[in-house]
Amino acid sequence: MPDTPNLLLLCVDCLRGDAIDDSWGETPFLDSFVTGGQSYANCFASATTTTPCVASMMTGRYAEGNGVRSLREARLAPDVSTLAERLSGAGYDTAAFVTGPLVADTDLDRGFDTYRYRENTESVFDGWEPHALDSLLASDDPFFCYLHLWELHEPITVPAGYRNRENGRWPYERALSALDRYLERLLESVPEDTVVALCGDHGESITWRHNPLRRVAKRVRDKARYEFGVDTRRMERGLDRLAESLAPAPIHDRFVENGHGETVFDHVANVPLVLSGPDIEPGRETAVCRQVDIFPTLLDALGFDWEASIDGESLLTPASEGLDDREAYIRACGAALRGKENWVRALRTSTEKYVEYPNRDWEPELYDLVADPAERAPVDDPDPQRLRELASRLPESEGVATERLAIDDRLRALGYR
Repeated sequence: MPDTPNLLLLCVDCLRGDAIDDSWGETPFLDSFVTGGQSYANCFASATTTTPCVASMMTGRYAEGNGVRSLREARLAPDVSTLAERLSGAGYDTAAFVTGPLVADTDLDRGFDTYRYRENTESVFDGWEPHALDSLLASDDPFFCYLHLWELHEPITVPAGYRNRENGRWPYERALSALDRYLERLLESVPEDTVVALCGDHGESITWRHNPLRRVAKRVRDKARYEFGVDTRRMERGLDRLAESLAPAPIHDRFVENGHGETVFDHVANVPLVLSGPDIEPGRETAVCRQVDIFPTLLDALGFDWEASIDGESLLTPASEGLDDREAYIRACGAALRGKENWVRALRTSTEKYVEYPNRDWEPELYDLVADPAERAPVDDPDPQRLRELASRLPESEGVATERLAIDDRLRALGYR
């Protein structure tokens, strides 16, 4: 298979879209990689927590179709085909180097010849390297490598040499500056005939993360909202607006939220996606697209057909045609939500976001993203017909059967409660 490109899929856990678009920190390599590749500025995660996101990337299906509903209800449905299975069947050597909640119990190892898990205490900043990667890169057969990096996930440890203001305002930015150097070294070793896809699984709240007042507010909010079902949304929005007015460097973030998994707003749902490699023209696409589009896009980039029955569609179109906006379905199903009754679903278009709370008797919200890009206040008295129309476009919530995994100890070790 001498003319078949290799594939390297790099997923940086918690990498926000605006961190790439606004060049946070000192990231000269990432800046040049984005400029030299095809970037998608408005790509949206299928969920705001890791395992469902990665399952969508690997299958082209939303959680309702692939069985991975949350961090715990996370067994891949047996009849769902994965990217690794497809490429392994085509003669590729396949390897995954993963961490976080991506344990083999999820069945996301399906189709990989090698599936190596690293503890979250091991970091590329401390010299960790994915074993067997060198031999994979030197293979005569085409390869598919999935590499999941954890260095931006809390708790963040910033390496020496990057702990100053020029490398960023927050530990997140400074760690991203350090990660930039690692990515440069890594991609220098990748053969030229390799399609490289760089993406995030979801974003992260960072601005007020370590503020003691925020911690108190979160404990109170969590008790009221998640345990007693009190609708605290109005109070939270007021705190968000106040925090934004006080922030020295305001970004779209949330004051109360601890991080990802808890909400469907753009700061945790908008993720970067950049493609580079043979026959991929540099450019910047601003149309709305989805994580489920990654699976068919990568198959397309390698010259393979993809199934029309999946939820995603290829993003590779002639430059003269461009992309039409797609409707992105987003879920919040993180461990912090404390049960299915607190899960959130959303539909994101180019101009609106519809948000519903399917297991709570709360009114849905509609955000006008043109007038309110930070999603600080829902539309007053939205048109009921418009709400019904957007709600009807969400996937059926039941979907395939799912299975709860016995991985609570692993999740606690990662900081999930």
